[in-house]
Amino acid sequence: MSILVRPCGDADRELLRSLVQDPSIAPQFDTFQGPEGLEHKMADRRLARDGIRLAFVDGEPAGFGVPWLLPQATSVWTMTRIGVLERFRRRGIGTRIGESLLDFARAGAPASGPIEVAGSAWLPSDAAVALATRLGFAHERYFWLMERARGGVPAPGFPADITVRTFDGTDAMLGEWLDVYNDSFSEHYRHVIARLDDIRPLVRVPGFRPDGVALAYRGTRCLGFVRTERLESRGEIAVLGTAHAARGIGLGRALLRWGVAWLEANSTTPVTPLVDGENEGALALYRSEGFSIAQTRQIWGRVLAGPA
Repeated sequence: MSILVRPCGDADRELLRSLVQDPSIAPQFDTFQGPEGLEHKMADRRLARDGIRLAFVDGEPAGFGVPWLLPQATSVWTMTRIGVLERFRRRGIGTRIGESLLDFARAGAPASGPIEVAGSAWLPSDAAVALATRLGFAHERYFWLMERARGGVPAPGFPADITVRTFDGTDAMLGEWLDVYNDSFSEHYRHVIARLDDIRPLVRVPGFRPDGVALAYRGTRCLGFVRTERLESRGEIAVLGTAHAARGIGLGRALLRWGVAWLEANSTTPVTPLVDGENEGALALYRSEGFSIAQTRQIWGRVLAGPA
């Protein structure tokens, strides 16, 4: 058996799409599904296109690996995802892909400081847990996909001094949105710093709905936002945040209700957020709004030795 792991070039886009959409892989890569799912992912500037890997067994496509380079306040960490077709599993292919992704992370790392790499998978997945162990990763976190029955969404009930605007497509509003995002998530687990150049491509991809993004203002200051996304299998409360200066006034609950109502009016799929399992405040909010845990995602992490 001959195993080849090589970079994925632009000419390999349809091959990558066919692998991602294979029934044995698709459930783990649900956000990649649909006619435009791969394009949405490839539009993310933090996805390291030169780090995507394809694996072949005796010349036949067998799997792939995808890395994202995610900036934090003082470092950059790499998130990795690996998919192997069912008929090629238990042959060491996932390990070979993972080792190639680790080499990519090492090669692009700064001369000093830790090289942090993470991976994740929906549970249950004995194969993913075993692969994480073989690659030297350790458990870091659980995230919960939560879901509520459709219908019966209360009115948002925004505070009296708050006005709500949908995204107008301008850089000015995009900057206000990013400022409140970076403020609201600054203390969260593996907070990824957002910049204008990172987010511009994501609001221009086919299928993005600017009217599905709500920003809450007190006067001219943006204090909170919710971004919705219509995926192939669900409508997602993709990101919801409130500035530290606007905590405890019911703004997060109002934005959540706004997002749920928008998704129910614009899609027929379940409405879901993905919530950090250790964010007790967010979990309490979602539970009080009728959400319960539908699926669990595990995050593993590893710190590599620096470049030789």
